[in-house]
Amino acid sequence: MNPAIHRPDAVASPQASRPLFVLSVPRSGSTLLYALLNQHSQIGLLYEGDLPMMQLYLFGRLRSGAWRERWEFWNQAPSRHEVTIESMPAQVSNVWEATRVVYQSVAQRKGATVWGEKTPQWYHCALRTAERFPDASFIFLWRDMQAVMGSIARAAVTERLFRKEGFANRALMGNERLREACDALTARGRQVHEVDYEDLAANTSECMQQICQFLKLPFEPKVASLEGTDLTALTRGQHHASVRSNRIEGPRKHADVLPPATAAKSERYICYWKQRYGSKWPKYPLELPEGTRPASLVERWHDRFTYERLLLWDKLVIIIYAIAPLGLARLWRQKIRPRVYPRKYSGRPEIVS
Repeated sequence: MNPAIHRPDAVASPQASRPLFVLSVPRSGSTLLYALLNQHSQIGLLYEGDLPMMQLYLFGRLRSGAWRERWEFWNQAPSRHEVTIESMPAQVSNVWEATRVVYQSVAQRKGATVWGEKTPQWYHCALRTAERFPDASFIFLWRDMQAVMGSIARAAVTERLFRKEGFANRALMGNERLREACDALTARGRQVHEVDYEDLAANTSECMQQICQFLKLPFEPKVASLEGTDLTALTRGQHHASVRSNRIEGPRKHADVLPPATAAKSERYICYWKQRYGSKWPKYPLELPEGTRPASLVERWHDRFTYERLLLWDKLVIIIYAIAPLGLARLWRQKIRPRVYPRKYSGRPEIVS
């Protein structure tokens, strides 16, 4: 039975008063970081709740109570985090108010003082999130983009999500967007911390000590281990196998699963980023193949146009689901998924070009 969720205008509890958002692109190791962070007694994060990004999807339903069931339909976040529909307020002014209410309640269940979530979906709206949550801290998680692409390819063999059109393009352009957002927030004096997955996997205890220091929390040794982690909120799928195994794994080989065109494109972007940021970012890979040239201006424009087109399509889908009655939306989702994602798949996703 969940404790009652209090309205934000009620007397503030000393608990669960500090928001934290962990941002990355997909397959960057954010699930690992989420699991380690939630080992801390004072941290209670949601796993990809994505409620702050649902203003368009929930428009017109925030004051009727219908937003709660709609959120559950979208990604099952309430049930995954054992939040009942009835425990959430029926009327909220916007999704950001709803986020504070619900996310704080999840953290309060364990007596945590830090609430928030980890998500690989906010690469295009990190600055807007910062505006809506001026008291928030941010952790940006980076990973060698070649390893990201390889991880996407491996996950796509069994999970249809990673086979969506343009998924690799989103990761590539999203990584650049996150870098720009990270720099902008730092320039504004916001609380920002950066972590590289490779360092996290190789020196877990040291990285977690630095994060605890950043959050002004005492270091607890259990945050450097996956032993006994609560992973009930994770979505289903084999792509979480390494985290569920309680092992912290280092970088894997990825060249064998990447199409040559995808590998070459990501290398060109890494080269471009290293030139743009004076070799300070990205930290990994430490070296590129000899003769690698940076992505050209034309290539970057073309890829950015594709990326914006994909985001526009996402908005269109959201609008359709927002307008459709919930019963019809359920039928449509059941009908369209088997048709969009075929059973047979080569496991070699190409970047949209």
